[in-house]
Parts: sequence; structure tokens; C-alpha cells
Amino acid sequence: MHAAQAQGLDQSRLARRAGLRAETVSRAKHRGTIDLASLQALAQAVGLELTLQPVSGTEALPVRRERSPAQRSPLADPKWGLAWSNPDAPADVLVRNALAHGNFDLLLQAVLGHGLAFVKTQWRQVSPTLPTRARQEVERKLNNIEQGLNDAAA
Repeated sequence: MHAAQAQGLDQSRLARRAGLRAETVSRAKHRGTIDLASLQALAQAVGLELTLQPVSGTEALPVRRERSPAQRSPLADPKWGLAWSNPDAPADVLVRNALAHGNFDLLLQAVLGHGLAFVKTQWRQVSPTLPTRARQEVERKLNNIEQGLNDAAA
């Protein structure tokens, strides 16, 4: 933004020159993050070039591998409302959130996606934190799901 200001460009003029919507620049300033393509466009708009240079005296960080959609928990789907901003949330966190919520469809999806044993392991962590009535409801629903799975397997 300093280079833009030095050229007499306000935020909306900078966005226009970069071929971006003003909201994109505003959101980037507010959040403190921006996608690489937008950053490149802004840099070019004010005559700057983005470059990467090695930092002396530091080791490279390990590569963080994102999960492919096939590896993501089915509970990460936005329709469940458990992973609004992080579709790569760990399965154990999503399952515990589903258990705390107690909705039958969420519980069924957790069991189908991760297995009954995994869900019951997470349940042992969540159950002490819930009120008695909520705990009884979730246990009843999990028992019904287990019964349904057993009936389907027979």
C-alpha cells in the first residue's frame, strides 16, 4: 500500500488498476491475508515484482500436506456446519463436535465416515462434558445406530 500511496493511488484506484474488486483489497487489508494471484496483480499495478529469496541462517520448514477431498472427513462438508472455516479440520475434532451437538444425522455421518469404534473413542472424551440428559440422548442415538448397523449386516 505504501507504493500505491506514493503514486497517489487510494485503495479503490489501486484495485481498479490491478483489475481487482475494491472489496478484495479491503478484505485483504482487514484480514491480513491475500491470495497470491491478487498480490501479484497489486504488485504489478504499482510497478513492483514479487520474488522469493532464501533466508540465511534458517532451515526450511517441513512441507505441510493438505488433505485431498477424498481424505477429508465427511463431517467437513459445509452442510453439517462443523467446519465453517477449516475444511481440513482433524476428524477427531469434527466427530467430537458432532457428538456434542447430538444431532442424529451428524452422529450417523460420523459413524459411517469414521467407524463406530472411532466415534465411541471420541465419545469417551466428550460425554463427561455434557449434561446428563444430553449424554443419555447421544448414547441412545449411538445405540440405535449400532443396532441398525448390526441389523444391516445380518
